[in-house]
Amino acid sequence: MQTFIKPKKKQEEEKIEIRIDADVLDSLRAYSQFLDSPQGYVVSEILRKALRKDRAFAEWRGKTEAVEPDASDSNKARQS
Repeated sequence: MQTFIKPKKKQEEEKIEIRIDADVLDSLRAYSQFLDSPQGYVVSEILRKALRKDRAFAEWRGKTEAVEPDASDSNKARQS
């Protein structure tokens, strides 16, 4: 059976804190259990798929990245 996302691959991670609706959290826990994968991985993969498919966001991001400095450079500076 094909699932919406694939099992976890090893990647660099950062920690964030968010608040989500209780019913979404219940579904996230269940889906994570179904995939036998951590919740952070499931959230990352679902967001990755959604952001990749959102054409308006991709267009906006392409325009803003051409104007703004690379965000990863500022992240590297913060981590140093």
